[in-house]
Amino acid sequence: MNNNKNDDIKWLDCRKKLSESQISSIENQICTNLPASYISCVKNCNGGRPTKPCFEYYDIGLEETWITGVGRFLSLNKERHDNFMKSFLNPPEFFPKGLIAFAENGGGNYICFDYREGKDNPDPPIAYWNHEADVGKDVSFVAKNFEEFLGILKEPEDEQFY
Repeated sequence: MNNNKNDDIKWLDCRKKLSESQISSIENQICTNLPASYISCVKNCNGGRPTKPCFEYYDIGLEETWITGVGRFLSLNKERHDNFMKSFLNPPEFFPKGLIAFAENGGGNYICFDYREGKDNPDPPIAYWNHEADVGKDVSFVAKNFEEFLGILKEPEDEQFY
């Protein structure tokens, strides 16, 4: 039986494949190891987007459940304008320390690894950063880890979602 959620996802618009040395270089630059399930995912499809992009989360600022989606995973290739290291080295204004963005929703918000409790967690929780929310109410919990995040992705219920 296969329990790897990454194997159940179909991907679109994948970018250039990554080498082990490219991934190691990024981990050295951010001073932490990325989750193994994420590395497996980006080796399969770097900078792409899942065909099931939507997920629900409880927005702590709005105090209600929302549905949003993954617009695109940030590419680990540095030559892309929408790349992982660019968002890490030059985060948006008010972006909380301890979050590392790995995907964006297409509207300025990020889906992130939440390392606010420390970078030694090999499988950090997933959080959603809302750039329009007030500081302190801008980060909402999404999933306990990347594998669980992949498992909650679903197709849009409404064709007008995007």
